[in-house]
Amino acid sequence: MKVGFIGLGIMGSAMANNLLKDGIKLNIYNRSKQKINELATDNFEFFDNPKLVAQNSDIIFLMLSNDEACENVVNSENGLLEGLENGKIVVNFSTVSASYSQNLYDKVKNKNALFLEAPVVGSKIPAQNAQLIILCAGDKKAYETVNPYFKKLSKRVFYLDNIPNASYLKIVNNQVMGITMQALAEGLQLAKKLNLDLNVVLDLLNFGAFANSMFELKGKNILSNNYEAHFPYEHMQKDLGFAVKLAEDKKAFCPALSIVNETYKKGLANYSKIDMCAIYEALNS
Repeated sequence: MKVGFIGLGIMGSAMANNLLKDGIKLNIYNRSKQKINELATDNFEFFDNPKLVAQNSDIIFLMLSNDEACENVVNSENGLLEGLENGKIVVNFSTVSASYSQNLYDKVKNKNALFLEAPVVGSKIPAQNAQLIILCAGDKKAYETVNPYFKKLSKRVFYLDNIPNASYLKIVNNQVMGITMQALAEGLQLAKKLNLDLNVVLDLLNFGAFANSMFELKGKNILSNNYEAHFPYEHMQKDLGFAVKLAEDKKAFCPALSIVNETYKKGLANYSKIDMCAIYEALNS
C-alpha cells in the first residue's frame, strides 16, 4: 500500500525513519522541508501540501503537536480532507483532545474514508528504537489493515474499540506521568535543601517499591542539568490541561492533577521547548 506521513517533529522523524528503514516508501509532508535532512534514507517523495499526500497514499499517518496543528493540516486550503477518497485510511498518532479526535473522525467519515486515533506512549528514545506503545481506537477494518505498520513502530498495541477511548487512555496515562514527575522534582528539591546527596536519593528511589524507568532517566537528567527535549514541557502541560477538562466534565475529583497542571503552567514561559523534567526548575523559580 502507498503510505503517507505528515509531521516530522521529534517523534514523527523517528517513526518515519523506522518505516523507511523497513523498506517502506513514504509520501511526506512537513511544514519545514528542512526536516527531511533527518531522514535515514531517500526512499520518500516530499509533497508541497497535505492534499497531495492524501491523493497519492492509501494510508496517511499524522504525527503533530496539538489540535490546532492537526486542524491546519486537515482542514486548510490544500489540506488533507481535500485529498481524501473512499476507502483511504487516516491514522492520527498525535495526542489531541478527545473532543477533537471525535470531530476529526466525523470529518474523515464524511469523506467515506476510515479513521483511527492512535496516540503513542513513549518519547524520543522509544520512538527511535521502535519501542512505543500505541493506543488505538476507531474503524476495526482500518485497524486490521494498519496493524502490521504499527508493529514496525512499537512493542505493544492496545485496540480500544470506539473513539475517543484511545485519547482518554493516553490522557490518563499522561495525567499519572505528570503527577509522578512533579513528585520526583519536589522530592529532589527538598532533598537539596536538606543537603542530601541527590545521587543517593535517586539510588534509594530506584531500588525501592516504586522504582521506575522514568525516575531513573529523568532523575539523572535533572542532576546533570540536561533538559534536551525528549518529551517537551509544553506538551506535558497541554495533556494535563486535557485531563483537567475531562475531570471537570466527568465530575472526577482530581486535586493533585489540578495542582500539578498549575505548576506546569507556571513554568511555560521559561521552559516550554525543553524537556518536561524541567518542572524541577519551575518549582524553584
